[in-house]
Amino acid sequence: MTLKARVQRPIFVNFGSQDTKRNLPRAVSGKRKESDFLLRFENAFVTFESRAAVAGREFGLEGFGRADLVWLAWESRLTAGDFTALALKRRLRLTAIEGKISDWRKGLQQAFRYRYFAHRSLLVVPMPTAQFASQFLPTFRRLRVGLWGFDERTGRLRKWFTPRSTNPLSWKVWTKAIRLFESSLDFSKLAEGR
Repeated sequence: MTLKARVQRPIFVNFGSQDTKRNLPRAVSGKRKESDFLLRFENAFVTFESRAAVAGREFGLEGFGRADLVWLAWESRLTAGDFTALALKRRLRLTAIEGKISDWRKGLQQAFRYRYFAHRSLLVVPMPTAQFASQFLPTFRRLRVGLWGFDERTGRLRKWFTPRSTNPLSWKVWTKAIRLFESSLDFSKLAEGR
């Protein structure tokens, strides 16, 4: 395994969240369209995103929803004096991603709630849905929620709007999110490079 391949593949954290599909009847829960869409998007996103990161699926914070994918990476601008634990923690950037197959309005609402703990929040939908939702880009910009379209067949990703990384709406909620990451990390896997 090359160093570049190791950097591109994030360390995935298991948050111990309940799989909400288990609450549904078998006939409904067997339809995994959204899960399959998200998995294909995740593979494309991981290839696109080159920074070392810790990621996780089904990241739930009580009162703020359950993000389909979260991506925790370090800002690349570090100076020689920035290697204290506090300085490194301040450089953490959390991205929360919500994926929807069709109901982009509901996805936008969910993605906005993630702004309380994330530096950047994105909604990812299939290309035709994104094309329709792009008519409402002023709303996405005002809420500072990104709109990305993803084509499952080709793996193509189109970014209609990507907000700049900004401070979370609540540092208290951000701290809670970071603690959830910290408590879920398996340091033995980190040491082995898995």
